Amino acid sequence: MEFGGPHSAVHAFNPASLTIAREYRGLLKNELAAKLEVTPSAITQFEAGTARPTAATLARAAVVLGFPLAFFGFASHWSPVATDQCHFRSLRSVTQRDRRRMLATASLLRRIVEYVDVRVNLPIETVARIARAVTNESDIEDLALDVRFDWLLGVGPIPALLTLLESRGIVVFRIPSDCDRVDAFSFWHKDRPFVFLNSDKGSSSRSKFDAAHELGHLLMHADCSPGDATQEVQAHRFGSAFLLPRESILRELPRRISWPHLFELKRRWGVSLALLLRRGFDLQVYSAATYRRANTYLSMKGWKSGEPAEPPHEVPELIRDSVAALFAAGTAFPDIATELGITTSVLDELVMTADFNDQTPLRFSNVRDIRSVSKTPDRRR
Repeated sequence: MEFGGPHSAVHAFNPASLTIAREYRGLLKNELAAKLEVTPSAITQFEAGTARPTAATLARAAVVLGFPLAFFGFASHWSPVATDQCHFRSLRSVTQRDRRRMLATASLLRRIVEYVDVRVNLPIETVARIARAVTNESDIEDLALDVRFDWLLGVGPIPALLTLLESRGIVVFRIPSDCDRVDAFSFWHKDRPFVFLNSDKGSSSRSKFDAAHELGHLLMHADCSPGDATQEVQAHRFGSAFLLPRESILRELPRRISWPHLFELKRRWGVSLALLLRRGFDLQVYSAATYRRANTYLSMKGWKSGEPAEPPHEVPELIRDSVAALFAAGTAFPDIATELGITTSVLDELVMTADFNDQTPLRFSNVRDIRSVSKTPDRRR
């Protein structure tokens, strides 16, 4: 979408776009107001839609925030992801600034996924068909097994969980590394499940558990209001049961704590020592006293913050592969950015396009099936 200039952009001004751009850059309203030489109340009015910025103010905002003028006029493209849409972990310790920045990032990425989804055949979502409500621990254990059987996983280790989730139509992203107080969050949007994971937890095995935890939310809590403590407990139990199926892990866990044995299991299953201990406690392999002593040992060794013998770090690749496929089919990154109404630098920040080249290997072979390449009107669902 092209604009003749700032006056045309003001005419088409979308208040939500200013909110998303400001929060994506981690700015509070008073901080942006100072940069634009307007009052904080003016920013509030702009974002509420009760007033429009002048052409000069909007042009300055575009420069300050690093978004093109076109971004602020895509009236139907940009809508913020709301907190009450998401199942968050560790949200209470997150600053309001970081929470809003994460949600703004999710808003931008959600729009990129919508853009990609009408141009590339993404994997079909296979979560909703097996989703259901649960009422007790037995229900959760059964659901975890049902997912494994539906996805043809058997009852052994899952070596590449993020690749698995993406192959089942779940869009996975890493959230900004400086927002390290949030482990993960997830939500559904237009029949597509999204999972956001922390980029810098310092523990690949715990990040893997976060992904399984969020899968539990997508399966069990799609129709529930987020924020309930019971939902967190259920998602924890699902993550444990999904990664470590009951009958399989009962055969392998040592009946008395043996750290060499637990390290072997950690390497085999690709999970943390902490999860193995918790699973053993939940399945009554370990008593409460044994579990407490083992966790005291983990703390003494400094393994609560980072364990040794971690599995390889996983990187989500579905959307990167999709953008790479569009690039390989002849759509230049600047054209993609222009159609989205963002800059190439923002596109790179979100999807890491700077790493692409003509020989970029694609993990997801089905994204090679391009529906349309360039200059195609964006079809709404």
